[in-house]
Amino acid sequence: MSGKGKKLNVGKDSVVMGNVEGNIGDGSVVIGPTDERGNVILNQPMAVGRNAHAGPNSIAIGAGAGAGGGLGVALSEIGKIIDATKDPSLIRLFRELYQELDKPQKDKSKISQLWDRIKAAANVVNVAGSVATITSFIQSL
Repeated sequence: MSGKGKKLNVGKDSVVMGNVEGNIGDGSVVIGPTDERGNVILNQPMAVGRNAHAGPNSIAIGAGAGAGGGLGVALSEIGKIIDATKDPSLIRLFRELYQELDKPQKDKSKISQLWDRIKAAANVVNVAGSVATITSFIQSL
């Protein structure tokens, strides 16, 4: 929101909330005062920023931020398990998947291929709930 007489230039993939003015760069998240007293009030479940994910009653702010369950938590859980395997090829696949999911223009075919390879390896470890959550998200692309 921009007040009367204030100029606001917003870059692509940016999020601006509240009373803000000036130049906002690409991919930025800026939250200014949301009430007349200068307070910032964030009291609704939300996800703010490119590929941010938030579950019920949660707030996630920034690119790739995750909170309260859902895709962000599932990716984080599987990422920790994959890192613990110390398997360089599996770690590389997971990082490649994460980077592809973070892109504004996602390559759905590449995401599906990477996920199928990771899922096959991840099924060996007990992460069925996270695998199901991520699979559901990828299928919805």
